[in-house]
Amino acid sequence: MFWFTTPNPPAPAPAQPHQPACTDLDTAARPHTPLIAEMLALYCHTRPIGTLAGQEQSAEEYRLIARSVIHHIYEGWQQQTGGRGSIDDLLLVPRTPATAPPDGDRARIPH
Repeated sequence: MFWFTTPNPPAPAPAQPHQPACTDLDTAARPHTPLIAEMLALYCHTRPIGTLAGQEQSAEEYRLIARSVIHHIYEGWQQQTGGRGSIDDLLLVPRTPATAPPDGDRARIPH
């Protein structure tokens, strides 16, 4: 009788030490309003995206969905600022004139 063994699947990447959800945003306003609760949920759900994006390739789908997410966030920012806010207000590092899109594209956020 022959005994065949199948190779073990590759071990998953080591887990990151457990941290309660959104610990780095503990200074956010409390009690949370529905708006802030939604923003915190978005933040918590998107934290692993960088790692996941390094494990699989779906560039076109990623871009389409990311544009829609960004559009919703920008739409909310417009409501928060009475239409005066720009996408640059939300960037960690504001764009410089060399990296900003042409003036005609600046206000257009695709969705």
